[in-house]
Amino acid sequence: MSLQAIPHLITLFRLACAPAITWLLCYSRFRAALILLLLAGVSDWFDGFAARRLHSAGNAGVILDPLADKVLLVTLFIVLGLLGLIPLWMLALAVARDLVIVIGALLVRLLRGVRKFLPSLLGKVSTFFQITLVLMALLYAAFPFPAFLYLKYAALCLSAFFTLVSGIDYIRRGILFARRPLAGRTVA
Repeated sequence: MSLQAIPHLITLFRLACAPAITWLLCYSRFRAALILLLLAGVSDWFDGFAARRLHSAGNAGVILDPLADKVLLVTLFIVLGLLGLIPLWMLALAVARDLVIVIGALLVRLLRGVRKFLPSLLGKVSTFFQITLVLMALLYAAFPFPAFLYLKYAALCLSAFFTLVSGIDYIRRGILFARRPLAGRTVA
């Protein structure tokens, strides 16, 4: 095994955290799930750092890293929603936004030939607050103190707001892009 494989192995660890955290949550092992989630978060930073230091950025990392992030976040949203740790309407909102993005990207690719899609600033902010909501929901489940409940509700409100706003923004951007001539091939 070469040193360049280390970032990919770290990413695969994060990908494997999704079913492990799901199992822990299903058995109400909230503290262990929280610890594993925090390790997954640290691994996200560490694999990027290792990739830069070892000069191992490549096609596999470009695909695996965001895939691991999305699988972990979507899995946790679904499990937390089904367990009642986040409201089902928030789960539906997050899934609907992701479906809008995926279907829109697929349409733009098929109808316009665009292969590269850049996330919007609102999309990044939305993802940040979705991650914060998952973290706060797990924190409150692991340590049910009133202060953590307030943090969870604050994260829920911000996550809902930015998920909705970014979804609308992606729709707006998709419509604007569909009206442009075919000269540009990258969605900004």
